[in-house]
Amino acid sequence: LKPVRIAKIGKGGQGDRVYSIDGKSVALSANGGGRGAKTGLYTVKEFVRKLTPIECERLQSLPDGYTSGVSDTQRYKCLGNAFNVEVVAHILKGLAN
Repeated sequence: LKPVRIAKIGKGGQGDRVYSIDGKSVALSANGGGRGAKTGLYTVKEFVRKLTPIECERLQSLPDGYTSGVSDTQRYKCLGNAFNVEVVAHILKGLAN
């Protein structure tokens, strides 16, 4: 599976690319601009929108609400800087063996 780009808005810069939810998510970014800054844009039930902070937490294998208590902008930035929990666990398990 890979990200499936289905459209673009404006000039189609990184934050203006629209992806299908049937493909993989694009990488979360701590910085970035455009309409889909930090998460990319997705078509969900015929609407184009960026991911919510909770959806981003789930992509990083974190519990819902893990980054609550700060602004959404800071939540997106934290999640874009984060390592995926499952990936880190897999690496550490390999090192233990």
